[in-house]
Amino acid sequence: MQEYFRQKKIEESNQGPFFGFLGKNEIANGRWAMFGFAVGMLTEYATGSNFVDQVKIMLSNFGIIDLD
Repeated sequence: MQEYFRQKKIEESNQGPFFGFLGKNEIANGRWAMFGFAVGMLTEYATGSNFVDQVKIMLSNFGIIDLD
């Protein structure tokens, strides 16, 4: 039984491209997007500043732009 699934996994890995608009990649991309949105919302709740202000603060702290 283990050998069957090991062989099936090898066969699946040899099929098709790794990158591109595949179902598995789209699911992973959607999950990362939902995670990023959730982190953004929690950060907004914790800091009291919206996303645009958070980006401005981050860029100012890294010394990329000056917000004086």
